[in-house]
Amino acid sequence: MKRLALISLLVLAAGLPGAAPAAYCSPLTCAASGASIGNDLLAARPSGVSGVAQIVDLRDGSVKWRLPSGILVGHTLVEQSASNEVTWHDALTGQRIGKAKVAAGSAGSLYLTGLSQDGTRAVLMQRPSTGTPTVVVVSQSKEQRIVLPAGNWDFDALSGDSLYLLKYLSSGYEVRLYDLAAGTLAAKPLKDPKASSTIWGQAWERIGSRDGQYLFTLYIGSDGGAMVHQLNLKTATARCIDLPGSGSFNASSTWAMELSPNGKTLWAVSPGLGRVAGIDVGTRKVRVSFRFKKTSFPAPNGPATSVSAMSSNGSRMAVGTGGKIFYVSLAARKVVEGTPHGAIAIGYAPDGTTLWVFDNTEHVTALPAL
Repeated sequence: MKRLALISLLVLAAGLPGAAPAAYCSPLTCAASGASIGNDLLAARPSGVSGVAQIVDLRDGSVKWRLPSGILVGHTLVEQSASNEVTWHDALTGQRIGKAKVAAGSAGSLYLTGLSQDGTRAVLMQRPSTGTPTVVVVSQSKEQRIVLPAGNWDFDALSGDSLYLLKYLSSGYEVRLYDLAAGTLAAKPLKDPKASSTIWGQAWERIGSRDGQYLFTLYIGSDGGAMVHQLNLKTATARCIDLPGSGSFNASSTWAMELSPNGKTLWAVSPGLGRVAGIDVGTRKVRVSFRFKKTSFPAPNGPATSVSAMSSNGSRMAVGTGGKIFYVSLAARKVVEGTPHGAIAIGYAPDGTTLWVFDNTEHVTALPAL
């Protein structure tokens, strides 16, 4: 793994990896984004990962319904509907599908920080100013309460009995595994066998595989070097995969990731660096890499990231960044810049002929898919 330089002091702030002081909000937390949720629907998140979700029908570009602020995994959104209450919503139908009361603790307020990969369990954390933090894992029928050792902790992921946590250090952070069935915290952090257990750099973007097995997190260093942290949630193993290009943090901040429909290739595109990389998920290596003309962008005003979409057959990818749209033919290894258009979420129509663009005015526009 490239030694990514730490660009901001990592402290407990927002419930997602890469959180930083209040003056800076991680793109994982605050940047607008969009995600395909199935049934030809796109969830547009104008206010960040825990904000409202507007569900767009990719067949005609209409907004079907609006879901409240909450955390979305797959097609399940969970909101903290009261201080000690969480409510489940099905984003495919817009309907409430469950609710759970959480027992109040004595060490401070509980805050929703994440969901299990299947969406059935919510994870809340209690962070007292002194003492030890508490994690509460709750489903619609039961809850489990965990007291962690003293320190700065955060939620990372939950799959089965494996609860993945972040432990913040003075120089970065590490991934720790808690076994819910055994009630034990692993003595050592998860790590790539060929790399340090400490993760440096800024967490910039994250996507999960459709089967819930993998989480891919993009990290960017101050020198523009970038890598993908591939976490296998079923085997509790982690790998760090370097992406090509460096030299400019601003250019590298245009990286966008999409997983191929068959889940075998993770594609990453950076218009700022003029790079495309295809990572083989099985071998954890970059197996395809090509260049295109790089584009200069002004520094983003706030926690901006690129947005992207993959065509249903996996042959094309679109990336929106800095008011521009780029169309990537993965088979032909060709990138074309389209008509300028701001975008905070994008998605291909099922027939692949139209790219629907959701902009910062929450208006949906149809563009030809080049």
